[in-house]
Amino acid sequence: MNLSAIDVNLVIALDALLQERSVTLAARRVGLSQPAMSHALTRLRELFSDPLLVRVGRQMALTSRAEAMTPQVAAIMHDLAGLFGGAAPTFDPATSDRAFRIAATEYVELLLLPQLNAALAQGGPRLALHLLPLDGRAVDALRSGEIDLAIGAFPPDGLPSDLRRAPLFDDRFAGLARASHPTARGRVDLATYAALPHAVTSRPRAHGAHDGAAHDGAADDLIAARGVSRREVMVVPHVFLLPHVITASDLVATVAARLGRAFSSVLPLRTFDLPFELPPIEIAMAWNGRTEHDPARAWLRDAVAGTFPRTREAARRKRA
Repeated sequence: MNLSAIDVNLVIALDALLQERSVTLAARRVGLSQPAMSHALTRLRELFSDPLLVRVGRQMALTSRAEAMTPQVAAIMHDLAGLFGGAAPTFDPATSDRAFRIAATEYVELLLLPQLNAALAQGGPRLALHLLPLDGRAVDALRSGEIDLAIGAFPPDGLPSDLRRAPLFDDRFAGLARASHPTARGRVDLATYAALPHAVTSRPRAHGAHDGAAHDGAADDLIAARGVSRREVMVVPHVFLLPHVITASDLVATVAARLGRAFSSVLPLRTFDLPFELPPIEIAMAWNGRTEHDPARAWLRDAVAGTFPRTREAARRKRA
């Protein structure tokens, strides 16, 4: 049967006829005229090849076919009422035990986790957070619903059209050295910078959205494009090893400035200005467009955006 040819109003009329067993009462129940309900009954009899209602004495009675379909029609009406008349889904963080899943870079995790943990604790005591590494599966994971949000250096035009993106904050590159380093302080000149022994992280594998802030490899590419070569004397597998290596040596590194300040707050390190300008890094969050209006995921995006001053200010200007 071609379902597109079925008039849903006939289902409503059929339910009223089955319940009332009277054309007059069925018409009154759904707000139709008696001729309109009689016309609907005629169409229903043609569709089912069954009279459905028959006169027995002075009353109308259901045929055996009509009796058999009554529970099924009632269930369909219940489903239709839930589909079109149900309240929109809501999310109450105070009572929810939702476990959110976010894929993020190491750099973002370091900056985001304390504030986001505070936001979750304030929003609801039963909320949970699962952090996952941001890798080449991020797009597929967003599409499948495996993760709720991805956070990294996503270029404005670097995501598929079914994903959404919102910027969170900007960052720049800076040098990082031990606090007592004899030459890496303030703004070093180009010759000094090139002569310093550098520690770098392994270059990232192609992700489609690289972690430009956490991996020194991104800075390497930008620096090389300016014709500057460095003395790379140590390569470490991830960015969190850099501060421990640098603290105990004259090695320096080029990292995101926010990351350098975070390291310097817990270890005897300091940042210094580079002798050249590098393009700033923009960190953004990405999500599946199909979940745009999901209340729980919308709350999560607001919580993430609220941890960064620039995003909070932009949101206030938008509301104003």
